Amino acid sequence: MFLHIGNSRIVSLQEIIGIFNLELKNNQVNTQFLESFPGEKLSKKEEEDCNAFIITTKKVYYSPISPLTLQKRIEKTWE
Repeated sequence: MFLHIGNSRIVSLQEIIGIFNLELKNNQVNTQFLESFPGEKLSKKEEEDCNAFIITTKKVYYSPISPLTLQKRIEKTWE
């Protein structure tokens, strides 16, 4: 099963570790983690358009879709 996370990107549900609100990125520990983990680097404008970050086993993705909407999409795939 796969999850569409916005911006024409799809991620395997098996690879997803967690989906978090982008506001949590402001926490110092989370900022350090995201900077050290492989993934996308965002410009300030791109960051303004994002609502969530998704941590997978391979990298971090940023999404313009809210974490709640992503959660609902996951629940719908398991129905």
